[in-house]
Order: sequence, then C-alpha cells, then structure tokens
Amino acid sequence: MNFGLFPAFFDKPLKIRFGQQESDEIIELFLRKHWFTNVGWIIIALFLSILPFITVITDVLLNLGFTANLPASISTGLIIVWYMILSAYVIENFLHWYFTIYIVTNIHIVDVNYSSLLSRSVVEVKLEDVQSQKASIKGIFRQLFNFGDVIIETAAENQRIDFIDIPKPDLVADRVQDLKSAIVDGGNP
Repeated sequence: MNFGLFPAFFDKPLKIRFGQQESDEIIELFLRKHWFTNVGWIIIALFLSILPFITVITDVLLNLGFTANLPASISTGLIIVWYMILSAYVIENFLHWYFTIYIVTNIHIVDVNYSSLLSRSVVEVKLEDVQSQKASIKGIFRQLFNFGDVIIETAAENQRIDFIDIPKPDLVADRVQDLKSAIVDGGNP
C-alpha cells in the first residue's frame, strides 16, 4: 500500500535538499516514519472530536441535567476551548511525524528529530564512520505493512543512530551497507 499524499519513502529524490547538504552530496534516501504509525493518534482524535456530542446525548438520555443547566455562553466557550486543544493535539502529532526525517546521502547519514514546535535535534554522521547496521521488524502490523527500525552503529562520537518505524527497513540497511562499501572501496555508489 502506498499513499501519495505524504509519502514516507523517497528513493533518490531530485527536488529535495536539506540545510547542511554539501554541493557534491546526493540524497540517496529520504525517509519518514511509516504512515501506519499515525493511526493511533488519529483514532484518539476522532474519538475526542465526538466526545462532546456523546456527553450531551448521555446527559439528555439519562436526564442528569448537567448540560441543560449550563448557560449557552459557557457551553459554547467550553466547546471552543475543547476543539482548540484537540486541534493543537492533531497539529502537534502531524508535525512530529512530518518533520522527523531520516536522510541517507552518498556522504552522510542525517537524523532530524522533531520534538515539539520549539525543539529539534540534528545528528549527522559520515558514512565512513558507520561500523554496522541492523534492520528489525517486530510485530504483526510491522510485518503486514513492512516497516521497522534500522539501527546504525558508528565509530563517531554519537555511537548510534536509530531510524524508527521506517518503511522497507531491510532495503535501507542494504543501501547503507552498499554506500559504505562504495566509500571504503573508493568508488561511486
């Protein structure tokens, strides 16, 4: 299954660049977490979006009188605040998924972790510092939708880079190995 609106796996994208990219650096893989990782917070958001209606219907059916005794301005204000908080929850989760990216180039491996609107960390390691890479797919849904983790061990100061919940982890690990071999052998990938 491949969704074209917000793809998570780009193989040799031509129109994508990043801030620290060198002039002779070519992006081999541009990755995000698999789309399936969004299902949990989307289901929660859908449930929370209908929760006010469920509350009102339950109140009316059980004749509790909570919502009937509230002034209309307070009810409206509470609903507005509820949906503003829900919108912030949805936007934050989407931005976290969209801007947490993993980049494999012919020179570097770049891990951009987006924590919140005000926090981001970038780890960049040269391919020549890569010592090993391991792909891992654990669980039914990960097997079904072919996504998992790639753990890259390095000799650099940052000992490990984790590509979490990415599509086609076996292919990514193989590509990193091929690029590393090409650098060690002195040829082009």
